[in-house]
Amino acid sequence: MKYFYLWFIIIGRFISAQDYIFFSNSDNSSYYDNSFLFSNSPSELLKVNSNKFPVSTNIFHSSTNSLKLNYKSLSNGDWGAAIASAGWIGRDLTVMDSLSFWVYSETAISSSLLPLIYLEDLSNKKTDKLKLSAFSGDISAGVWTNIKIPVSAFINKPGTADLTRIKVIYLGQDLADAIERTIYIDDVIITGNPSSGNYNYIVVLGSSTAAGTGPTSPDSAWVNRFRKYMTLKDTTLKVINLAIGGYTTYNVMPTGFIPPLGRENPSINNNVTTALTYKPSAILINLPSNDAVKNYSISEQIANYDTLVKIITAKNILLWLSTTQPRNLSNTNQMSALKAMRDSTFSRYGKYAVDFWTDIALPNGFINPKYNSGDGVHLNNEAHRILFERMRDAVDDEILAIEDFESNLAGFYLNQNYPNPFNPSTIISFSLQEQSYVKLSIFNILGEKVTDLIYGQMQSGNHQVKFEANSLSSGMYIYNISAALESGKVFRSNRKMLFVK
Repeated sequence: MKYFYLWFIIIGRFISAQDYIFFSNSDNSSYYDNSFLFSNSPSELLKVNSNKFPVSTNIFHSSTNSLKLNYKSLSNGDWGAAIASAGWIGRDLTVMDSLSFWVYSETAISSSLLPLIYLEDLSNKKTDKLKLSAFSGDISAGVWTNIKIPVSAFINKPGTADLTRIKVIYLGQDLADAIERTIYIDDVIITGNPSSGNYNYIVVLGSSTAAGTGPTSPDSAWVNRFRKYMTLKDTTLKVINLAIGGYTTYNVMPTGFIPPLGRENPSINNNVTTALTYKPSAILINLPSNDAVKNYSISEQIANYDTLVKIITAKNILLWLSTTQPRNLSNTNQMSALKAMRDSTFSRYGKYAVDFWTDIALPNGFINPKYNSGDGVHLNNEAHRILFERMRDAVDDEILAIEDFESNLAGFYLNQNYPNPFNPSTIISFSLQEQSYVKLSIFNILGEKVTDLIYGQMQSGNHQVKFEANSLSSGMYIYNISAALESGKVFRSNRKMLFVK
C-alpha cells in the first residue's frame, strides 16, 4: 500500500473523487475516443480516425500516454480540438474552482502563441473564447508546465453556454503565424469539491427534459428556472443537474446494480450513488418516456423506482418523482405503457409524485401542440415553465424547512417556541412590522408537512399561536413562517422544536 501512495507522490498527481476528469489516460494507444477535432483550410490540425485526438505514448506527464496537439494556424482558417470526459456527460462548473492541465513542448513557445480555450455545453452552446496567455507564462522546452484557469473566468464570459452542463473543453486557433507546432497535453481536470462548503444541495436525476432539451434557451429549461428560483430564496441552496438525454430508470440505478440482459448498466457519474455523494437535502427525478419507448415493462420500472425510493428515503433525504410526460407515440403499446406509468406514479408514490402530464397532454397522450417544441418528443419554453411551477410548488416550503433559515427584514421575527422541549402543546410567537400575508406551517424532520397553523392576512404587531401535538410521534419538528408584504418583499424563517411524550 505504501508503494501505491508513493507512486502518486512521485508523479505529483492526485485527483480528488470530486474532481471532473476530462483526460487522464487513453485506453486506445492511437487516439482518444472522447474527443472531436475539426480544421478549416488553410489551417491544419492533425487528426486520427477521421476526427479524433492523436495520442502520444512517448511523451506523457503521468500514466502511459498524452494528447498530441499538432496544428498550423493560417489566416482565413480555423481549427478546434475538443476534450470530453467519459460518456460526454455534462458537468456543473459553477460549484468548482479551476480548470487544470499540463502542457509540454519540445521547443519553447511564447505564451502569446498559445491557443484559445473555451467550453461547450450539452446543447453545443459555447462560452466566449479566452486567451491561454492570460493564465500562463511562456512554455519552456522539454518541461511539463501546469496551466490553471479559475472557473470564474468562464463565469464572467459565459457566452451562450449553460455552465451547469459543460460537456467539452475546446482548444482553438488564435494567432495565425503559419508555423507548425506540437503541444502535448495531459491530466485535464476541473478541480474543486462540490460536496464541501456551506451549501444545501438539491440533485436532479433524469433524461433530456431535465437536461434542458426543448426550450430555445437554457434559461427557459425547468431545472434552470428552478435553480434560479431556489437560489434567490436561499443562497445556500445549490441545484446539481446530473440528467442526461436518453436515460432510462436503469441508468440512474445505484452503482453495483446488475440489470437484466439487454438493459442499461448504471451510469456511475450520473446515477443515484453519485447524487448521494453531495449529501443532498433533496433529490428530484424526471424520467419522462424513454422506458416506454424501449418497451420496458411497468413492473420493471416500478421495481427500479422502488429501489431508488428505498435508498433515498432511508437516508432521510427528500424525494420528488415526476410523472411520465406526453409524447407523440404512434405505437399503441408504448402509449399505453406511458399512461400506465403515469397512473402508477400517482398511486404508488403519491406523496413524492409531481404532475408533469395534466394539461400538457392531449387526451390521446400526445403533446398539446401549444407545448410541443416541434419534434413530438420534447416540450417548449411554455411547457417548461409549467413543469418548473409544479416542481416549485411541490418542493418550495418543504425544502426550506430542512435547515435553520432566516431572511433579514427589519421588524420581522420568529421566536423560539416555548416551552421547548414540549408535551403536548407549545406556543409559537412572531412579530410583523407591517400587514402581511402569513403562512405558518409545521413539518417533520423529513420535510413532510404536518399542518398549516396560519394561512392568511394578518395585521402588524406581535402574534402567537398554540400548537397541539397530541396525535404526533415524539421527535424533532420544524416550524416555518413566510410573510409576504405588499411591496413584494418576503420574510421567511425556520425554527426547530422537540416534542417529547
